[in-house]
Amino acid sequence: MRHLVIVLSIIFSAHAFADSKSEKIEALMKALGLVDTWTQQIEQGKIYNRKISSQMLDQILSQLNPNKEFQQKFKEASDVFITKTESPWSPEKIVEVWASYYGPEFTEDELDELTAFYTSPLGQKDIRVTRGSMEKFAKYFQEAGQPILEKATAEYIQDMKNIAQKCNCAK
Repeated sequence: MRHLVIVLSIIFSAHAFADSKSEKIEALMKALGLVDTWTQQIEQGKIYNRKISSQMLDQILSQLNPNKEFQQKFKEASDVFITKTESPWSPEKIVEVWASYYGPEFTEDELDELTAFYTSPLGQKDIRVTRGSMEKFAKYFQEAGQPILEKATAEYIQDMKNIAQKCNCAK
């Protein structure tokens, strides 16, 4: 019986320790504004995917002369593409997974120190500057990659048309 009491005490204290550490990780994540950051990045991804889809649709339609019925079908296909490319994960899920890898590397005291820093004025400034820099950073590479994507898309569409003509396999 004595051994059972010891084992149960260890289990309950480990559980309480895990809950305390989880709460500290959650407090740090809130201080870091990670949910806001991931929400912002998911939204930027949606905007970018809509832009790409619109460009692809414009490219395809520039080569065709569909009636209104088929214009609508192309638009619907474009909408399906946008939906399929949206992130299936919520910002909270992304933070949860990140925290599961990040948290175990720190002691409770270290988590307390990190939370104290990131809730301080300097820590909050670091978060604001980092978030603003990430936006500009992502925008830079999106814009720099746009000509590459446009060229590849145009070549892909042309390749598909050439293959379709050579195939002579229309129904």
